[in-house]
Amino acid sequence: MKILQGFKNMMKIPQTKIGLVFAIFVPVFFMIVWMTGYNNATERLDQLNVGIVNEDGAASKVIAEQIAKNSPFHVVAVSEYEKAKEQLDKGKYAMLIVIPEKFANTMTDGSGELTFYVNEANSQVAVSMMEKAAAEISANLGAHSGVKADIVKTNELHNFAASMLPMILGFITYIAVMTMNIQFNLVGQIMKKGHSKWQIFWSRQMLLLIVALVVPTIIISLTVAFQDVSASFWKLWLFHVLVTAACISFTQMSFSLFGNAGPLFNVAMVPLQLMTAGNIIPANMLAPFYQHFGAFLPASNGVQGFTKLIYTGESVSVFAVHLVLLLLVTFVITIIRLATQKEKAANPALSAKQLAH
Repeated sequence: MKILQGFKNMMKIPQTKIGLVFAIFVPVFFMIVWMTGYNNATERLDQLNVGIVNEDGAASKVIAEQIAKNSPFHVVAVSEYEKAKEQLDKGKYAMLIVIPEKFANTMTDGSGELTFYVNEANSQVAVSMMEKAAAEISANLGAHSGVKADIVKTNELHNFAASMLPMILGFITYIAVMTMNIQFNLVGQIMKKGHSKWQIFWSRQMLLLIVALVVPTIIISLTVAFQDVSASFWKLWLFHVLVTAACISFTQMSFSLFGNAGPLFNVAMVPLQLMTAGNIIPANMLAPFYQHFGAFLPASNGVQGFTKLIYTGESVSVFAVHLVLLLLVTFVITIIRLATQKEKAANPALSAKQLAH
């Protein structure tokens, strides 16, 4: 009977109910989001852009048109190789097909060769699809003449560990900050007994600012110590500061809006950010409803930005702007919400020792 009474008392505690909600809600939400978001993703290959450069001119015009017509991707004709290669490195194209000079002539003697540039700074699913497509395109053209495929991987990382960096720097930062803010929220609840809400808030912001500067310094220092990456230390550091600050403000906002249910909201954002980060499959292959979610989530912008910095060193200004807007909007929401909350009378005589207990 004592056990039964203990069980009843346990069920009266709000945190018990929240824990049970987590146990049910998290897997259900993952299931719903991923099953609907990834649904029929492979049927949206036409959302992937592939560039084609015809250096053989009129002689291979029909061949270029045939490739574009039979390809499941959205094929874009580009006149200049250098311009196309630049767009490939920027991530505009998942693959670049180059028809070399005199290709039409070499096809007849069985020595024809197409060059396929596959951008490794893309999701592994997309890279795999491009490599398979390159082999199929060459096989279809060379059915009677033996066209070969020369697949050139661009922005290739030879160390597999480096390919995990965008997830570590962009996504794991969110998980770490989310966990940290759960603890800081509990600290804030304890401090209410002896401090005003604004004292607690601005003290926390001071601590969070230190975290946003110190943590990236440590993590990026380790990054450049262990791996060769395309971007400089300062570019990586500045972007990681932005990602960390945006994650902090985003997860902090959930507590101001939802109180003890804040962690539930933060966890609910995990599958959305994993899905829209573009490292599993490109975001434009997701179900239309989910394709633009990533722009409004910190980890999604972080992963996509770090992918560019680590693989190519290209500009991440678009993602930086998104993160700044996220930071500002979520911070303002937190301030407004806090301003509307009634404050309990503080007890200035409460000692630090009492707060600790």
